[in-house]
Amino acid sequence: MGWRNRIDAYGNASMLFHWFTAGAFITAYVIAYYVIWIVDPETSIKPALFGIAPEPDRVIPLLNIHWILGISIGVLTLPRLVWRLWGGVPHHVPGSRLEHLAADVAHWALYAFLILMPVTGYMTTYHPTDFGLFVIPACRDTAFAAWVRDLFGLSVKDLEDIMWSIHSFCGKWLAWPLVVLHVAAALVHHFVRKDAVLRRMLPLKPRPQVVPAHAHPGKRCNP
Repeated sequence: MGWRNRIDAYGNASMLFHWFTAGAFITAYVIAYYVIWIVDPETSIKPALFGIAPEPDRVIPLLNIHWILGISIGVLTLPRLVWRLWGGVPHHVPGSRLEHLAADVAHWALYAFLILMPVTGYMTTYHPTDFGLFVIPACRDTAFAAWVRDLFGLSVKDLEDIMWSIHSFCGKWLAWPLVVLHVAAALVHHFVRKDAVLRRMLPLKPRPQVVPAHAHPGKRCNP
């Protein structure tokens, strides 16, 4: 298996992008709700359920991990898109044009989501993000945030409230439906249709597959 995508399988680069993003997203999501439900004294359910005080000193260290993962996802999504547009993607498995269109729309919706969530999340940060080797300042302290506030006549709180509303809505109501649909579609293809949709994103040798000539009108890998 090489780094570039082939007509019947994704290459190593696409697999690394995909599985790093999946792992980072799930971890960031779990950390966010752990902070909300367990650690943050303003939102913790621990006192009501267990009579145990929350742990405010752990909020920033845990959120720092959440921010690191979120920023990493957003930054890596850009070269991932370039790689997809430059190198193409495998042909669709046999199916109707409507199914192929739905698959493409779903993938682009996921890419948009993977940019929107990190951007809106970073714009709500009120503390620097410490990567260890370097530190990214809180968005409120950057020239970009100041420019946006001046452009729209917003205060720091106004801008952060708007970004938080978008980030929170996407996290609560869009994240898991998109993920569940993505996973469910892969499992249906694997266990019901028994085609290569899931296999070709795994580090396994793909099975030969016949691809119809009308598979997709857009950019696809050449044989």
